Amino acid sequence: MAIAGQGGRPAGLPKTGGRQRGTPNKATLAVEEGINATGCDPLLELAKIAMNTKFPVEVRVRCLCELASFLYPKRKPVDALSHERPAINVKTDLDDSGDSTDVRDKYQFEAQAAAGPGI
Repeated sequence: MAIAGQGGRPAGLPKTGGRQRGTPNKATLAVEEGINATGCDPLLELAKIAMNTKFPVEVRVRCLCELASFLYPKRKPVDALSHERPAINVKTDLDDSGDSTDVRDKYQFEAQAAAGPGI
């Protein structure tokens, strides 16, 4: 049952209707059809530019970077300052014996005594 005043399907019900997952939109299809109609292969053309020594090095490197993005996954950035995180060890001694070894109790008692009565 849907919540009153809010549209949409109730939580937990699967999606029905609409465009199937992975279906390209009309603009993407139009671009693909246009490129296919010309007989041009963009990856092949980038490779030709990258291998042609007549082009400046900057252009060739850019082409190679574009081609590499199709072949290799992008790496997640790594923090250069610390490669390893220091280990943190937490020691807990939960004891019900009643005698506390917490130094905070000592300082709290001394602070109350120094302030005198009236607190």
